[in-house]
Amino acid sequence: MLLILTNTGDATASFLISILKEQNIPFIRLDTDKLIPRISLSYNSGVPTIKIDDVWHEPTVFDNLWYRRPEHLKDTRFDTSPESKYILSEWTEFLECFLAYVPKPRWVNHPSCNAMASHKLEQLTRAPTFDFKVPDTLVTQDKDALRAFFTKHHGQVIVKPVASGYVERSGEQMDSLIYTNRVHKFDLDNLDDLSACPALFQEFIQKQYDVRITVVDAEIHAVAIFGTEDDGTQRCDIRRDNMLHVRYEIIKLPLRIKASVTKLMKHYGLRFAAIDMAVTRTDEWFFFEVNANGQWAWLDMCAGSKIAESFIKSFSQTHMGISGPHEPKINVTKSPGLVL
Repeated sequence: MLLILTNTGDATASFLISILKEQNIPFIRLDTDKLIPRISLSYNSGVPTIKIDDVWHEPTVFDNLWYRRPEHLKDTRFDTSPESKYILSEWTEFLECFLAYVPKPRWVNHPSCNAMASHKLEQLTRAPTFDFKVPDTLVTQDKDALRAFFTKHHGQVIVKPVASGYVERSGEQMDSLIYTNRVHKFDLDNLDDLSACPALFQEFIQKQYDVRITVVDAEIHAVAIFGTEDDGTQRCDIRRDNMLHVRYEIIKLPLRIKASVTKLMKHYGLRFAAIDMAVTRTDEWFFFEVNANGQWAWLDMCAGSKIAESFIKSFSQTHMGISGPHEPKINVTKSPGLVL
């Protein structure tokens, strides 16, 4: 049995679920924003159990747990009162307890592995140990340090967020996405707001094309993404304009890059990851970042990749009992934020 932990707005989960149904792979989807009315919880004789849609389950029944995009638990019966917050925290604690009984190797990915792989600067520091090449990087709030970095790279510098760059707004206001942008000489004339927030600056890589590498267990998918600016150069941030007017090409990774990807996955303990790289005009490969819970369905739909097939293969092999024996002893580990 596959357990999918996500939210009602997760289109990627819905995309894969349609294929799971076609392949007759048993699964349960739990959307954390609509979860509480569907479940009951119990703990007796050292074993937690969960009743989902009137059927009781022990943790070991789940061969795989796909940790997609869970959100904070919600229920329309509860408001913002202290009592409601207390009740939701109790629900969260027990659900996290139940999930902690699912052995770590069965998670895609375990939250502790996601957390370890989620810090961009740590990735950039560690990437060379996997034999990746990374851009020269500066994070600063100091005007002089930025100006010196700009001079060092002859004005070829970009700026991007240290974290996700996603600004969530309340009510009917539209959320914002902060893209990677070029730093121009005139930007250095007024840096009074630099001290207010750390910013990540990198040498600008003259890209031939971007590469999205998606890994599911032992299978690696690589797609080259071509998108040009008005002057004919590769787009600074391929995500601009909702990725309109881009061209996709499935490619085969060089053996050395494939070996580096394998090292990265092993180090962070990931079964799934989306890795962003770029190839320069002189055929150098640069590592930008890894997203341990990145999007991928659009590549199957737009580029013709077979990432969903890799998920199906992984989940079906486990379901059929040909992926190796499970752990006879449950290793209960409490990782922060399992359901957040």
